[in-house]
Amino acid sequence: MKNSYTAPWRKLALTALLGLGGAAAAQAQLNFPLGNAANTAGTYTDLGTTGTVITTPNNDDANSAVTPIGFTFSFNGASFTDFVLNTNGYLKLGTTAPGAPYFYSGPQAVTGGPLNTAAETNLILPFNLDLEGTTTTEYRVLTTGATGERVTTIQWKNVSDKLVSAATGKQFASISFQVKLYETSNRVEFVYGTATAGPGPDAFKSAAIGLKGSGNTASSSLLVTKGSVQTWNLASFVAGNYTGNAHNVRSSALPDAGRTYSFTPQQANDAAVSTIYTLGKLPVPFNGAHTVRALVRNVGSTNMTNIAVTLNVSGSTTFSDGKIVATLGVGDSTFVTFNAYTPTTVGTNTVRVAVGTDNNTVNNAKTVTQLTTADAITYVDAETSPSNFIYGGTVASILANRHSLAQSRTVTNVKVNITNDPTRNTGRSVYGVVLDAQGNIIGRSADRVLTAADNGTQVTFPITTPPTIPAGKFFIGIGLVVPTGAPAYYPLEAQQERPTRPDTAFFAFPVVGGVSGGIDNSVNYDDRFRIEATLGTPLGTSAALSKAVSMFPNPSTGVVTLDVRGANAKNNLQVSVMNMLGQTVHTASLKDNFENQLNLSGLANGVYLLKVQTGSDFTTRQLTIAK
Repeated sequence: MKNSYTAPWRKLALTALLGLGGAAAAQAQLNFPLGNAANTAGTYTDLGTTGTVITTPNNDDANSAVTPIGFTFSFNGASFTDFVLNTNGYLKLGTTAPGAPYFYSGPQAVTGGPLNTAAETNLILPFNLDLEGTTTTEYRVLTTGATGERVTTIQWKNVSDKLVSAATGKQFASISFQVKLYETSNRVEFVYGTATAGPGPDAFKSAAIGLKGSGNTASSSLLVTKGSVQTWNLASFVAGNYTGNAHNVRSSALPDAGRTYSFTPQQANDAAVSTIYTLGKLPVPFNGAHTVRALVRNVGSTNMTNIAVTLNVSGSTTFSDGKIVATLGVGDSTFVTFNAYTPTTVGTNTVRVAVGTDNNTVNNAKTVTQLTTADAITYVDAETSPSNFIYGGTVASILANRHSLAQSRTVTNVKVNITNDPTRNTGRSVYGVVLDAQGNIIGRSADRVLTAADNGTQVTFPITTPPTIPAGKFFIGIGLVVPTGAPAYYPLEAQQERPTRPDTAFFAFPVVGGVSGGIDNSVNYDDRFRIEATLGTPLGTSAALSKAVSMFPNPSTGVVTLDVRGANAKNNLQVSVMNMLGQTVHTASLKDNFENQLNLSGLANGVYLLKVQTGSDFTTRQLTIAK
């Protein structure tokens, strides 16, 4: 780890935690590039009575007879015209039936099974789990389309996971899914139908989903991974065998009907939109002009020229722009920077980046949702998969995001997504923190002892004295409180950002701040921290009035003194008290050269904004009530 001081922070691969997936390895060598795999919403169409029923001796640990594909299908450097279906949610290309073991060695294990058996080759695994039949289970195959464009659909209908132990129960009373094999393009799709939850108890099980070629090396598989509590749209792809979570499932996180995982072999001309770099929440108008960037890769087998890349923003903001990538070699990538746009309306934007038509349209576009807000800023969006890693360590430190504003604001709250790791987190202390552009601490919340209920949630840290941020860069973060000798804990969640954005945004600091702006997290890890800031009104608009007003005590138990000296008010002095929703909850008149007492004991604990005004001049103060 490249640090200029004793490492204050670490990442932890998520192996035991149920919320996130396993770590990635190098690109698979199946002629199915990792960048060509896609997780999309679609439509599930049951085969009904069309096609041919695939018969098996029974619905538990059985293989079908050799079944024709209907055309020649290329996979793993070979050509196949047949397959054998296994009732445990996978098929083997060719005329040789799969051999035992047909599934993992246990319901929560990633050992054993066809993925870990070197002799088992040329496997397509849409839902490899210890499955059994129901009263309506059926296996069926249908080939459709004209020669050269045929599609063969293989369907497992109304199957269920087997009850192995009381602890893991039955997660699916019924689930249906399909494999689609495409002629000529040799694309593979897994499509999932409506599932019905089993009787439980709600617990995770490890399923193997993906493709396996030959042998049992780290580059022989292209798999799908997710944590059991994640929805299926957040599943991501990993090249090589699982090193952490498999495709973990549970009854409380069933697939949405039509969820599709697709795998496309390398094509001659194939540009892919890999990553969009924007903000998940953007404050208007304080953010100013916003620039979207995207990473475009050449995942094809030939050099490409004059690639058209377009940006379209729709929703509360409408904007479009286009750029041309002059040349892009095989395997190369480039950052595309679009012209800036300035959102002015609170609402929801859809940000879409696309390349022109090529031999593979599955990876030509990517879309993220952007919320334009009155007071929030974060990099986190709703579409990006959680990281394979969580962040923390054994040394007191600060993990922070760097942001930039076009106008001065205050930071009133820092919000952090806490990992679902009660064993390590519960009883440990953290805090929210604000740092200036140089990494100096300028605002901080009180320490918070994490409770069991905090795990797996977004926690809000009110900043005790919200600092005023001038226009420009600043940091928001989470501080780790680590007593001497305390064990490691990893409270901070992250999202994948691969690679991280070219304008560095994610940092680590020693607990005292500083160190020339922090240590760049992207040096080692491709992740964005799940941290958000709530912004407020800048304080002290009138310098003269601000100098004339003193407020104490702060925090207060309810009775507050406003000492006004030398305001020289030409109009009546008024004070208004607003909560963080902007609602006025108290008003009063003030006297100059007088200690004015406000009785706010009827207000709930929390942070309030006091505004003292005379005519068009005003000054504001942040007040915390803590009774």
